Amino acid sequence: MVKLKSIEIIKGLSILIILFSNAINYWLVFDVESIYIITFLLTILSIFGPMLYIFTVSFSISFTLNKKMGRIPERNNRNIVLTQGFFLISLGILFNLITNSSSHFPQNLWGWNILVFLGFSQFISYYIFKLVRWARFAIGLSIIIFTPGIREFLFIGKDLNSTLNIIYFIVVSPNPSFSLLPYASISVFSTVFGEFIYESITLNSSTANLHSTNSIFKYGTFLLVCGLLLPFIDVGFIITGENYDPLTYPFIDAIPLLESYPTTFISGIPTILYAGTPSYIFVSMGVALLVIGRKYYRKDILHKNNLKINIVSLFGKNSITLFFLQFIFLPLFYQKLPLLMFIPFLIAYIILLGFLLYLWQKYVNSIPSFDWMLNKIDEHLKK
Repeated sequence: MVKLKSIEIIKGLSILIILFSNAINYWLVFDVESIYIITFLLTILSIFGPMLYIFTVSFSISFTLNKKMGRIPERNNRNIVLTQGFFLISLGILFNLITNSSSHFPQNLWGWNILVFLGFSQFISYYIFKLVRWARFAIGLSIIIFTPGIREFLFIGKDLNSTLNIIYFIVVSPNPSFSLLPYASISVFSTVFGEFIYESITLNSSTANLHSTNSIFKYGTFLLVCGLLLPFIDVGFIITGENYDPLTYPFIDAIPLLESYPTTFISGIPTILYAGTPSYIFVSMGVALLVIGRKYYRKDILHKNNLKINIVSLFGKNSITLFFLQFIFLPLFYQKLPLLMFIPFLIAYIILLGFLLYLWQKYVNSIPSFDWMLNKIDEHLKK
């Protein structure tokens, strides 16, 4: 059966960046002078961390749907997707209970964190996959274009109409890190590229593999350029007080650092790092495709393998579990480490996590990690 080995490497790379970003947020002691640099760094890391992870997982869902088509009954395939989706949403709700202290129960159960979104991404990918490619492309593009207007309409109307208030709560939520709009577009677009790669691999020829790699780089470059140029015809290339409204775009405050300081300090950050905007989505997808193309070429075509790749893959195979495992360590040094101490502590932290994952996998086969549970759901429902 066709298997994309590079997926675990990319997931491992992105989860390591997520761990690094969270360590900065929780551990690092910073002053007012360094706040701009740290915020700028975190916004860049959000593209190579959470956004890359979301696109890669959504991409792999599409790839898996292609593999299973015709191999297992449609009913079993649907049950696998839906069960895994609900499992991820359940983990996301648990994650909200751990991390969301700003809302009271039961409101704190609901929130678009990365796990809740990945659960819904399973549903979106499964049902959108039934459409032809051009229709998927059109739907994904429509989501990106019309999201700002839809969210502004819901924001204005939520205080005037109870139905709109409920819709706003569902679509945005009290914790809108990765809300349904506009991030559903990533799930839609990823099915197009995942299907394209799968078809190239099944041809089992070096020419087809090279063609698919070149196509990924071309599409990735095109989306990246679109994202870089879009601000010039939208709200402007630089964020200022005139085009920044944290009430209209609450997902910008998903970075914990931003919640503790006045919003005006981020003035001057490029609009492409303005989370949730069309340019940000295009840039994120472009970067993700370029990373996927490079890793796919090196791992799945050239079959390169070394210790570093194996270690990163280990993190990728246990990525869902790491979202929770990190919170055993993050509270230990909350805002206590200056930069010179932060770096060695961060290195030791990553090495310790890797060692724990290695022992867990070697001696108990990662039982009962959340990633192991997801794999067991897949194996059980295939029968």
